[in-house]
Amino acid sequence: MSTKHKYTQEQRDLFNILLDMNYSEPYITIEDIQKATGSSKRELAPVLGDLISKGKILAGNEEALGTVLHTYTPIVYRGQAFGYPLDTFTYSEWQLFAL
Repeated sequence: MSTKHKYTQEQRDLFNILLDMNYSEPYITIEDIQKATGSSKRELAPVLGDLISKGKILAGNEEALGTVLHTYTPIVYRGQAFGYPLDTFTYSEWQLFAL
């Protein structure tokens, strides 16, 4: 049985920012999110946590760029998170996943 989640405006806004960033950036870190939103880690943490618990963001350590990064990736299509969505979707198609 599928659960339909309700999202706050803050959650929708953050997810949509991540969605936009992810189209051309496969490794999104908290520092990248801070730059894009102008928010502090303290402000972002509960919203990211809510989106992770609702199954909308994949978060975890990833070996990339010669180091281990803690990354955040939107989950969009049939429970999948795409590192390079531009290989699969046009930008317009990708934006249809916005909350």
